[in-house]
Amino acid sequence: MLSRNLRRQLAHFWTESLPWLFSALGLSALIGLWYLLANTGPGSAVEPGTNLPAAVTDLEFERKVAEVAGIEQRYKTFEAAGVVSDEALVVLSDAVEKQRAIARSPRYGDYVQQQTLERLEGELATVKARRELDSIERLMRAGEEDQAAMRLAEAEEAYKTALQLQRGINTGSAASRYKNYVREAEIERALVSLRVYPLHSEKEAALVKARKASEEKRWSDALAAYTAARDALGKINQDFARTRYANLSEFDRIEAEIASLNAAGIAKEVDQREQAGDAAERAGEFSDAARAYAEALARQQQINQLYGKSRFMSSARIDALEVKLQTVRSQPLAVELARLDRSLGDDLRRRRLVAVDQALPEAMKLTERLATEFPRSRFVDGAIRIKLSYLGLKREELRRLQDETFDRLLPLIGLRDRLMFGSETSQGLYEAVMNTNPSRNPGRAMPVDSVNWVDAQEFCTRLGWIMGLPVRLPTQEEYKIALGDDAGEVRSAAGVGKVGTTDGGRPNPNGYRDLLGNLAEWLAAPAEATRASLAGGSVLDMPEVISKLPIEERSKTDRARHIGFRFVVELPITR
Repeated sequence: MLSRNLRRQLAHFWTESLPWLFSALGLSALIGLWYLLANTGPGSAVEPGTNLPAAVTDLEFERKVAEVAGIEQRYKTFEAAGVVSDEALVVLSDAVEKQRAIARSPRYGDYVQQQTLERLEGELATVKARRELDSIERLMRAGEEDQAAMRLAEAEEAYKTALQLQRGINTGSAASRYKNYVREAEIERALVSLRVYPLHSEKEAALVKARKASEEKRWSDALAAYTAARDALGKINQDFARTRYANLSEFDRIEAEIASLNAAGIAKEVDQREQAGDAAERAGEFSDAARAYAEALARQQQINQLYGKSRFMSSARIDALEVKLQTVRSQPLAVELARLDRSLGDDLRRRRLVAVDQALPEAMKLTERLATEFPRSRFVDGAIRIKLSYLGLKREELRRLQDETFDRLLPLIGLRDRLMFGSETSQGLYEAVMNTNPSRNPGRAMPVDSVNWVDAQEFCTRLGWIMGLPVRLPTQEEYKIALGDDAGEVRSAAGVGKVGTTDGGRPNPNGYRDLLGNLAEWLAAPAEATRASLAGGSVLDMPEVISKLPIEERSKTDRARHIGFRFVVELPITR
């Protein structure tokens, strides 16, 4: 038996040696694993138990590589000559097959051989792609021709073959310049279009029939043909929306033709009723005219609501019929308003201002009623409304303004139907009529200045409303008649050189003041003209210039402190 001391020493030795023992075991295991991996792995090209010298194996490998290189060099000869014939393609294919055997060999297949294989496969795919491009183009043309001739089975076969070739190029290892994904999508769309082509042909044939029937006015046949075309195109748009035969705008046009054919009968009624209304209006039968226009309007509204895509749909025609309808319906009011307007003008002309004061509110009320109840009537006259509103505002001043005007009107020798104002228009009268004063030489008795031709014409219009008589600017001939042989006192640059009052200075023998000098005066001109004449000169001119009655043409919009005007009042012709 071992002594206790010996056992303790053995235990201590075991404890100290245990880590070293485990390390030795681990190292032995790693060495064994390394040996296993070094002598196994990718299978050997020789059968187990066969001992093949390494030199023999290397020679076989070199021979195969050299064989592939020779075949590739032979292909390069064809390529250099620019000839990619069937024979060249066979040679290159042979090189690819032999290189594939090397690359896939468990013993020889390494990264370098795999790269060589990929290069050769890419070259072969590129050569095939180059040769197949012409075939794809030819197949697509054939497909289009077969489709146009309705040989749909042949067209489908051609498109499918072309798609297969193009898809092979796009998914293969050919050079990128030969890949064409757009063309692949086009061929796919062509195949889809092939299925829709019969529908397209049906639609086109129906449209031809519809147009021919429309030309021959066979409306029912045209409607049936357009309906067939619409149904065919509707199916195309729904089921084959991505094909070139889908056409939403054409569908809308066909819908419009159908709507027009459906609405044609109603449109004819609209024409008939409107013509009847026109005839009744010309004959003065306003009730019958209103009835006919109302029926025409109702029919046109029906067309617009039910056949909105029809060529007979017309908002403008509804507007025109509304105008005609409101015009004939408002005729009694318009007649009464015209009577009142004539009566007011006569009372103003005769200076029966009490009668004017009584009739004016009635006329204004009638004008408002006409505009409110029949706003689109042709009898609604904005000028009459403005005139009556103006007279209403001036009711308290009418007598004074008439008196002030008549007091200064003078006859023109040899002319009994008109009178001319004896002086330049004063600022007081201008402001009373126009409610404004643009003058830069202020004073109620001073002539109004800085007015352009348009201002002067507007003054004449408003004063004419007040007088109940036409008021206008004088003509050059009227100006000369008033001037005569003696101008009276002439205020020019030779004097004080300042504008004087309208009642200053000596009048000429005809009673007129300042026909020469003081202010240059606007003369009558056509409304459409952009320029008008100024007569008489002003305080800015020397006497020798004024003595010859200067006439200057200016833009109607010109205004200056030396420009004013006077006016002519036309009288009613008495027998």
